[in-house]
Order: sequence, then C-alpha cells, then structure tokens
Amino acid sequence: MISGQIIDAVSNRPLQSVNVFLANTTLGSITDADGRYAIRGVPVGTHELVASLLGYEVQKTSVRITTADASVNLRLQPTTLKMPQVDVLATPDHEWQKNLQKFESLFWGNQYAAKECKILNPEVLDFKIEKESDCFIAVASRPLRLENLRLGYRIEFIVQEFRYYLDEQEIKFAFIPRFEEMPPANPAEAQKWKAHRRETYLGSFRHFLAAMISGRLTPEGYEVAVLQNLPWEGNEKRFNRKVTGFDEMLSPTAFPTEIEFNFKGTLQIIYKPDHGDYQTSWLVVKRDHVLLNKAGYAYDGYAFFLYGHWFIQRVAEALPRDYVP
Repeated sequence: MISGQIIDAVSNRPLQSVNVFLANTTLGSITDADGRYAIRGVPVGTHELVASLLGYEVQKTSVRITTADASVNLRLQPTTLKMPQVDVLATPDHEWQKNLQKFESLFWGNQYAAKECKILNPEVLDFKIEKESDCFIAVASRPLRLENLRLGYRIEFIVQEFRYYLDEQEIKFAFIPRFEEMPPANPAEAQKWKAHRRETYLGSFRHFLAAMISGRLTPEGYEVAVLQNLPWEGNEKRFNRKVTGFDEMLSPTAFPTEIEFNFKGTLQIIYKPDHGDYQTSWLVVKRDHVLLNKAGYAYDGYAFFLYGHWFIQRVAEALPRDYVP
C-alpha cells in the first residue's frame, strides 16, 4: 500500500479531492478532507505516482516499492494554464470539428478498434499549428475522459504533449493515463471484454517484451531479426542476423521485478498467431541500456521508436500495466 498526504505548497493546507494514482494502471485513490489517500494492492516494483487537481501543477514522482507499505507525501503548486506560443489554426466551430476528427484519427490509432471508443469531454481540447515546424498540436485544458466499450475501460488522460509533424508524418506524444474497469451489464459482456483484452494483448509490444524477458519468443509466436536499418531506408542488405533469444542482451538488476535490456539498433519482429494474419513491426532502440519491468514494459517510453503494426496500436488498444492475461 502507498499512503500519504497532499498539501498546497503555498498555504500548507491539505487538499481534498486530489486524484492520486499509479500511471498506466487501475490503481488509485482520492484524497479526503485531510488531504490523505491510500492506494492498496500495489505490487512490488517501480511506479510513477501522480497527483492531479484542477488549478494545480500535475505532480509526478517515481516510487520504488520494496515492502508492503510505503508513505509518500506531496506538495502541489498552484498554477494557471499556459498555452503554447503558436498560431491559432482555426476558430470557427466547423474548423474545430475537422481538427477534432484529425486528432481522433491520430490519437486512437487502429480505426477498427477506435469505432467503439469515445472522448466524453472533447470541449477541453484546442488545436494549434506551429508554422516553423509544420506541426499540428493538440492541447487540453483538463484531463481527457475516455470510454473504451471494446475493452471495458474508462480512462482519464492527462495530455502533456501531442504533436504531429505533417511533413515527416511523425507523432510525438506524452500522456499520463489512469484506467478504471467498467462494470459489465451482464456475464456475456464480461466475457466479451475478457476476450477482447486478451486478443489486444497478444502480439502487442508489451507481449513481445514479456516473451523476450521470459525467453519464450518462439513458443509465443515471434520471429525476430536484427537489421542494419529500417527496410525503407534503402539498404539492400536488410537482415544482419536472426535472433532466437536475448539472453546475452539482458542483465539482472538489484530489483527482482526488473531487468536491463542492453541493445541499441533496429529489430524486425514478426508475430505469427495460431489464427489470423501475420503482424510485422519494427523496433528502433535508441538507448544502450533500457530498464524494463518483467511484466513487459519500459520505464523510459522515449527509448523506443515503433513502426508497422505496433505504430497503429495506440490509445484504442491501450491496456493498464496491471492487466494480467
């Protein structure tokens, strides 16, 4: 359990109704009248603890849990919303609606899965253009509230950054999500969500990392090759060597739930499910050493560039880190 108190950094008064949660999970709490919170069921490992309240700066801190209980107190700084210094792209309602559609197509990713997803408060969004870099920018005055009827989650997204470079067709984004499981209407819906979550997990980047760490790439349906570069970059010699295991690239750490990935370069990953089409993705690792959680995720999201199938797996197919297949 993680517990503590949240106070105003200026007045030193306790803050009520602060949303305190572990990023990318379903684990969270709301502070009471004394500013106190308690998050139960926290697994051993490293987590990003987030505190969010309208009118205050979002507070994030890395917490490493080694025992059953930990205490973390936070001080929130009052703030006013500051918009980026960019030109307004469009003010008329019909233009805003066009840009909302553009944002959603980029935000959700896989359009098949996105059909059952909805932004509940789109009015908090505004859209800008940065002329110097030809960049489409989305900003949110409040956290986005989302509903994913295909996977059975409500999600609150703190939008830190969303930039789409039109020339390069490259997306750069940073979100802090909190997941909440929706109550199913009946047992049939519960089973549908369970099946869709597993279907989404299999072949995902997280599934690949978990299979790599556990030494089960081949049994889990993966074929991996090290490339000299990405296929569309013009080098005819695409394959350097095929990989069946990553033992030489993985190093233990002092923490039993974590492992270090020691590789920098480009990988081609083909997922071959028992049923359905093959899925091809490319992974560019930008760091020499990347700390991974053995559940199948990296603490540094900027360490990887994803292409192919994984590139279109965005918010519509997002699962919380505490999801267990």
